[in-house]
Amino acid sequence: MDKAASMEPDGKRAPRGKVPATGLWWAMIDWARAPVYYVVLMYVFSAYFAESVVGDHARGQVLFSSAIALTGAFMAVLSPFLGGFVDEGGRRKPVLLALFIVMAAACSGLALAAPGVSYAIPLAMVLLGVTAIAYSVSELLHNALLPASAGPRHVSMVSGLGLSLGSLAAVIVLVGLIYFLEKPPAGLTGEDVARLSGLVCAVWMLVFIVPALAGLKDHYREGARWRTARFIPRSWSPVKTVATLFREHPAIMRLLIARMIFMDGLTALFTIGAVYVAGVLEWSAGETAAMGILSTCSAVFGGILGGWLGRRFGSRNAIIIELAAITLIFCFQIGISPEAAFFGLLPLDPAAADRSMFPRVVDLVYLGTVVPLSAFVIAAYASCRSLLVHYCPQDRVGYFFGIYAMTSTITIWLGPALVSLVTQVFDSQRIGFGSLSILFVAGLALMQRLPKDRPDQKKS
Repeated sequence: MDKAASMEPDGKRAPRGKVPATGLWWAMIDWARAPVYYVVLMYVFSAYFAESVVGDHARGQVLFSSAIALTGAFMAVLSPFLGGFVDEGGRRKPVLLALFIVMAAACSGLALAAPGVSYAIPLAMVLLGVTAIAYSVSELLHNALLPASAGPRHVSMVSGLGLSLGSLAAVIVLVGLIYFLEKPPAGLTGEDVARLSGLVCAVWMLVFIVPALAGLKDHYREGARWRTARFIPRSWSPVKTVATLFREHPAIMRLLIARMIFMDGLTALFTIGAVYVAGVLEWSAGETAAMGILSTCSAVFGGILGGWLGRRFGSRNAIIIELAAITLIFCFQIGISPEAAFFGLLPLDPAAADRSMFPRVVDLVYLGTVVPLSAFVIAAYASCRSLLVHYCPQDRVGYFFGIYAMTSTITIWLGPALVSLVTQVFDSQRIGFGSLSILFVAGLALMQRLPKDRPDQKKS
């Protein structure tokens, strides 16, 4: 067995099958941060902003999307420079703590965005932008600490564990908020609970980030200082830089291109999925919300699944397995109609049972596919992060995670644009949504061209 692969980050021998303590603390940062994404940027505050603060769903969606899109564009430009800056800088844990404090302050400030207040809309948009930027930068720093926290043998398990704990934390906070939205405490209204959801996430972050950072192992070059690090290189040519990267690190660049393509499809799968089932299967808002909670619950197991596949088959093969499973399940979903499955080959009873939600057989069949699909999607996220760590030179982890972050945002429009175009051409919601399978298959083909990484668990 490779002795280096069996060591803990602190140099001690890691027990077989056991995640090192520093890896657990690294994963706890996802636990502290993830509720912000799900509660503020996805489900609760975003809906409150459009419905109550703006007072018009369509205009609220435009304003909210614009705020997130602008911050995404900003991070796409910033990330490559930021990654190199992180590699040259000093202690990372204090900076990570500062970013969490900024996030907590911005999320808390969202409580001031009350309906009817003149400054509520611009305040909320600015604070949402600050939250999204701080979240993305903290993610980059967090990822750069993964190799030192996990050790070579446990990267896949720790990466997956982080996503699992983050999803579990999001479920806990979401379920609690949903309960209080229905039964507001202390004379509050449901609208008040939604407005204060950012404050809840802020308290959650501050409670858990301190012990997580206390146990986490810091990682930076000896003698490095932030004040001497250069944000913009002395000489920088985009074309020359990209050519050099492809020449010196072809595996990393091919991975980033493949991931950029199939992750655009996976992101669109989540963002457009509720619109699709509402139109094709005629699901209500309550049913789509229940699907979202089920999907988030499934993500808890997805991170564990990604870690296990990475240890068993290697991260590159894990991604191939995950993409193949996603494509097959997605094609099965597209073949479901209100009356049949397998594109009409298997008729299903259209009669509705005496249930308030998911009364038809077809509803339960589709809902059943959400569980494995969500698990494999989150597993793919974990495996991509692990594979990049395996390919990266240890002294340039931050730099390549900066490019990794950039490629996550620079073509995020591709999946939605493909669905929009195909839907308009064929005048079919099913064909339009199904076109995402093109991105999955393309990503799968590109992954086949990558070199195999070393499986995390070597045989003796």
